[in-house]
Amino acid sequence: MSPIDQVLAAACALDASGKTPSLALIKSRVDNKIPMPILIQGLQQFKSIPKAERERLAAQSQHVIEETHTAEASPLTVATLAQQLAQLQQGIEQALALKNNEIMQLTNELIELKHRVNQLELQGKSV
Repeated sequence: MSPIDQVLAAACALDASGKTPSLALIKSRVDNKIPMPILIQGLQQFKSIPKAERERLAAQSQHVIEETHTAEASPLTVATLAQQLAQLQQGIEQALALKNNEIMQLTNELIELKHRVNQLELQGKSV
């Protein structure tokens, strides 16, 4: 099955399941090695196909896409999820560091303000 046929089959399967085919949804169903221009071309071709032809194409290609997705995506999904998890953890650590920095600055400002209030109170008592 050619890459364009894979894209068309994925789009038809999505359409048959009630979902509007998009680049992201199609990409998640086909081989990750298919370049973006082919994905775009396939989606454009799909949009130009009459509805009756879409349904026929979806019925023929549904099982091929599912087999390809199941056979190749499982290891990639685990690797992708692990990478995403590492990126999320790094983002959380950076956000936490920024928040800790803000807390330290606010704490220092609060201490300085308390010191100024004490000085003003002392000045008020001496007048």
